[in-house]
Amino acid sequence: MLNFERVKERHAPPEERVKSFEIEPVLGYTDEEGVSEASRCIGCNICTQACPASLDIGGYIRSAAVGDPAGTVKIVFENLPFPAIIGRVCTHFCEDICVLYDTGGPIAIRHLKRYAADKFADYGKVLNLPKKNFIDKHVSIIGAGPSGLTAAYYLSIQGVRVTIYESLPELGGFMLVGIPRYRLPKEVLDKEIGFIISQGVEVHTNTVVGKDIPFAEIMDKSDAVYMSVGTHKPRMTGTPGSNTSGLYHATEFLRRVSLGEKIDVGENVVVVGGGFTANDSSRTSLRLGAKNVYILYRRRDIDRPGYPSMNAEEEMDESLEEGVHYLWEVTPFEYVSTDGKISAVKYWHNQMIIEGGGRAKPIPQKDKVEIIPCDTVIEATGQETDYSFMGDDYLRQLRLTPQGHVIVDRNGMTSIPKLFSGGDSTNSSKDLISAVRDADTAVMGILEHLNVMDQITDDKLLPVLDRWKKYSPSAGKRMG
Repeated sequence: MLNFERVKERHAPPEERVKSFEIEPVLGYTDEEGVSEASRCIGCNICTQACPASLDIGGYIRSAAVGDPAGTVKIVFENLPFPAIIGRVCTHFCEDICVLYDTGGPIAIRHLKRYAADKFADYGKVLNLPKKNFIDKHVSIIGAGPSGLTAAYYLSIQGVRVTIYESLPELGGFMLVGIPRYRLPKEVLDKEIGFIISQGVEVHTNTVVGKDIPFAEIMDKSDAVYMSVGTHKPRMTGTPGSNTSGLYHATEFLRRVSLGEKIDVGENVVVVGGGFTANDSSRTSLRLGAKNVYILYRRRDIDRPGYPSMNAEEEMDESLEEGVHYLWEVTPFEYVSTDGKISAVKYWHNQMIIEGGGRAKPIPQKDKVEIIPCDTVIEATGQETDYSFMGDDYLRQLRLTPQGHVIVDRNGMTSIPKLFSGGDSTNSSKDLISAVRDADTAVMGILEHLNVMDQITDDKLLPVLDRWKKYSPSAGKRMG
């Protein structure tokens, strides 16, 4: 008899995991658990409709169900080169529309991807990519986050020479400096990024485009350029009292901790904001030794970013288990300092007003003032992209939306010929799987722009995958 109850994920005890960056909150499935959970799938594949990268979810779940994790990895790699990473931190909207949602719970799609990926230390032995000959085409990639690395992988296995320019000392972008190590272990990053680079990608870390190398020089020497620079410029609130020590923006805070710095946050921490980055900052603060952490959000809990979704619920549940306190419908209006260091936050309570059927608007009730003592304030209040590295001439040619996102065509090309763009600087979703989708789109556009597929006359020239079939009658050979 079929069991439609979801195989519950095992969790490390909160009192243990909160003491260390080395303990993952969610433990991976065993073989028995993985096969059992995958066997619940009824094969409708409606989940693929909610996946930004259009993974063949039904296909790789079926492979896991019959005890073939290698087959799962092969199918995932047709669109996504990060099965272990995305298997830990994906927003998994696919699970939100699973037809079993109300019948035992949705298939644990994200965790099954992780289960299969964690079985293999070397993807090369699973994928068996054909030996390639590099062709006379060169693409430069600015930014080695999820989107840039995805583009690097799929371009390089098609025989295109790829050079990456990354300002950080290591590759990974937001995956490295925006997601704490307790959620995404360094060894997982190293495994998957290392496999991508092993395909012959040239890498320049600690290289700031616009400073260490001119953007114009990269454009001149490349057949195409993919720009995946993310949103690393902090957007601060400017709350009175901000000119004091002990105040951080979440992106800066998480980056410094991820790169190994031990920040003294004191005993009491206030995080301003209600999204995933606020949760990451609060839980990171606990692991740095804070005893009390408070998240202050100006709207209701149902208004927080990412809600409603299983992902938002899971993140909040884990935070609550670890002892994070939430204060909803409040607005900080002053940071109090003592001897030049932040010591308290003053805030108003808000009244939520709905006008014209739109989103509820927070109206501060200024007669309701409270104060909360703290040693550190972290503003998780958003960030934006700094395009100044391009130089004035190119910047004048770049079309942006009113929100500052790069405008691209259906192939991922910007308003500047041969310049493609993707990731957080280009889409409004700002999640890893959408960044991967942007890269998939741009890779197809770049190959078309380079006229590469029209040049293929022999399968030995490039390891052509099924995903390229519509461009070439000779593209019929699958991986492995």
